Amino acid sequence: MQALFTKRLVSRGRLVSALLLAVVGLACDGSWLGSDSVRVTVAVDPESPLDPSIPRSSTPVEMLDDPRLKHLLEAAKEWRNRPGPAREVVDQVCVVSDLPSFLAAVSTWDERRFFPVLLDDPAWSVPFVRAFRPARIVRLRAVASAGDREPGAFEVWSRALEAVGRAWGRDEPGGRAPLAGGAFPRSLGPTSPGVVLSSPQSPTLAAAVALAAGRFQPLVHLEPMTVDKAPLGFDDAPSEAQAVEFAREIEARIAPLTTSYNQGLGDDVDFLTLAGDWPYRYRAETGKGIMSGERAVDDLIGRVLPADSHDLERALVRWAYVGRIPGDAAAGVYRAMCALFLQPESALLWNTYGGGVPWSDYEVTGAAKLLGSIRPAADAVVARSGAVADLTAWRELLLPRSRFDLLMLNSSGGPDYFSIKGGPGRPADAPFGAPMVVSMIHSFSAARPNDPSTIAGRFLDHGAYIYFGSMNEPYLTAFRTPFLVAQLIAAGTPLSASLRQGPYEQFGQPWRLVYLGDPLYRVLPTFPAQRVTRLTGAEWDRIAAGQIVPPPDVVRVGAPPKGDDAAEALDWCREAALPALGSSAEARPIAEALPGVLLAIDRGRLDPARRAVLDDLLIDQAINSDEPRAFLERLLKIPPEDRSPRVWRTIETLAEEQRQLGEAGAVEPLKAPTALRERVAVP
Repeated sequence: MQALFTKRLVSRGRLVSALLLAVVGLACDGSWLGSDSVRVTVAVDPESPLDPSIPRSSTPVEMLDDPRLKHLLEAAKEWRNRPGPAREVVDQVCVVSDLPSFLAAVSTWDERRFFPVLLDDPAWSVPFVRAFRPARIVRLRAVASAGDREPGAFEVWSRALEAVGRAWGRDEPGGRAPLAGGAFPRSLGPTSPGVVLSSPQSPTLAAAVALAAGRFQPLVHLEPMTVDKAPLGFDDAPSEAQAVEFAREIEARIAPLTTSYNQGLGDDVDFLTLAGDWPYRYRAETGKGIMSGERAVDDLIGRVLPADSHDLERALVRWAYVGRIPGDAAAGVYRAMCALFLQPESALLWNTYGGGVPWSDYEVTGAAKLLGSIRPAADAVVARSGAVADLTAWRELLLPRSRFDLLMLNSSGGPDYFSIKGGPGRPADAPFGAPMVVSMIHSFSAARPNDPSTIAGRFLDHGAYIYFGSMNEPYLTAFRTPFLVAQLIAAGTPLSASLRQGPYEQFGQPWRLVYLGDPLYRVLPTFPAQRVTRLTGAEWDRIAAGQIVPPPDVVRVGAPPKGDDAAEALDWCREAALPALGSSAEARPIAEALPGVLLAIDRGRLDPARRAVLDDLLIDQAINSDEPRAFLERLLKIPPEDRSPRVWRTIETLAEEQRQLGEAGAVEPLKAPTALRERVAVP
């Protein structure tokens, strides 16, 4: 067996060049399987769920021509043929203050043009704008409700559906004709085979609207999951039977949309986005031995379930991949906009494993070469393993901010640490930086993704908009190898389908891996031309004139205030923070003035709400400045009892980076107060 494996590794190196050509061909026209290939339809009868000509196997799938992937690749052909209408991206970001204003802004999208819309929260708007670099920022003032009253749930949902419908299209040459948000936009031709589920009470309703409008998906109402009429939320763990009932309820909500949703992959519905407060885990009561324990609700949903719900090991056939949008309103919108408008420009693959099989199956060199075929710029794809993949190297390359926006990490550990030579690594070692896609082969990293003291929670807190990992002990072979995932990524397969095992693989049953983010997100095989060919704001103004009353204001930033009024100075900084990151000629002088004004603000003269805004702006400067020390020292001056958890987490990461630089003699050692030493390992 070892000799065979060694031969396989040697052959893999020679196969990469051939694979580059094959994968590009597959991404372009789906023809790599050959003209004589036959579509494999996986049977959906739970009594006989699999094609008997394709044996299930515990051996990892390595290549795209493996018969165990035929059903996925055939479906991927269908997905590539259903992108929806091509849209131009307007070179602007619109900032809004609340949900009604957000819906009004999204309503101005149509089937040919759209642009990012963000809720006004510097913790999330600033990182997005830094990555997107628009020519201008526009701000939509609050849209008042009729009679200044708070709208009820029915009205909120109706407005959300209307916004989605309006964003799907426009009558020519005059007014709009809203489409039904709860149905497929058939008049637009083949559109994404996805559905978004949310509710009017959901904190991520705005994100749901964005993904439904942006990807031409129906927006479907889903009630809270209840037990004895009591609603269950994210942190609750229902029984297996209750989770099955919830999965069946979701299927019942999908069924009225189309008669073709559970006919195997490649039909009308293959992707579900959950944007609401529903349980994340359930108690798997029928599994035995290593198969017992909690499993992921999201990996149970979207499967053909047996009539006997106590036999879930036979639920191998999937009719939809599921992704979940975590966070509050602003974070959810940030993640939706990242998924719609950003693409990774660089990738880091980090392998801490050693030894023989099965760990050697997860080496990353071949995967890095494949990813380099779609991101060919110098140093765009970096692979580290062995002696050069220790914790010191990790911190030197990634802290405090990462230049990589796709990270694939192989490790082991628990919710709050990962094994790495010289480690362990801690949540503080999750870098800040560009909005990021993270795939982590690791045990328990996503056990509590809403807790920033855990690995997944910290990556999400630091800006990851997609995270794939495990919420319980998954066992190594439950993960597809980086080499296979890279092939599927390069072939243009959505990430949720690239990362999850299928019915013919060892862990194809409902299991413990979770995908947080837009399940339809793809790393495009060719970098989008929209990056350099955006529609100008002035052109959009002419097209969209009169669609919003009052129309958005283009943000104009004047000179910094000269007095010592802390509130006035902070207001200027908040208004300047986004234009300072843009691509216009006015951005540079604003960016040069901003740090000095921030550092001069007397925090003690601000009310608590303004202090939180100041802290977020200081954090951004501390992370992204070429000279972060002054901003870190400013954060350290905040009284410990007044530091928000986000401030503490920032200090933790920055102090670790400064400690390492101090040990190397690159900077003066950081002098940290006793209260910090108790939380962070600094001198």
